[in-house]
Amino acid sequence: MLHHRLCLYVVGTTPSSSRAIVNVRKLCEEHLESGYDLQVVDISQNPSIASQAQVIAAPTLVRELPPPERRFIGDMSDTARLLSGLGLTAPPAPETT
Repeated sequence: MLHHRLCLYVVGTTPSSSRAIVNVRKLCEEHLESGYDLQVVDISQNPSIASQAQVIAAPTLVRELPPPERRFIGDMSDTARLLSGLGLTAPPAPETT
């Protein structure tokens, strides 16, 4: 069983951070049935965490497991891009003309 460990870095309750939390939770519930751990970290409460994790923008989603580590920046509204980046679907085929 493949287990995913994700960490979402946000800044307070900004609209972008709130959307990212909702979008990532929905993605996890719908596509990671095999199991996941999701940690939401508010870097405004402890800025040193952002430095330690090398987070330069927020919201940032970090897939820690399975390797390799992957990072996504933004409100996480592009579900297809996230799924592809997390290795949960194949990337879309290029259009042919």
